[in-house]
Amino acid sequence: MVKLVEFTDILNLIEKVEAQAPKLSANERELFAHLKAKYAEPVTGSFDDKTCLEVILRNIEIREGYRLDPGDVAARRIDLERK
Repeated sequence: MVKLVEFTDILNLIEKVEAQAPKLSANERELFAHLKAKYAEPVTGSFDDKTCLEVILRNIEIREGYRLDPGDVAARRIDLERK
């Protein structure tokens, strides 16, 4: 049986991510397309799916805060100091 509250929460997150679609990186677009297709019909939600959508939204905010271009993020490398 489908848990409607979880399903509705995931649909709301999908709508929020869809509104931010141009700001997604390549891997986020791929994951989002998969999740959007998966939840096109009522199915039992997954905690991981909800978390993935929340992380995508958080990543968009972080990139905006640092003024990062989503197209450059995949190729970006951060060198950390090693001891």
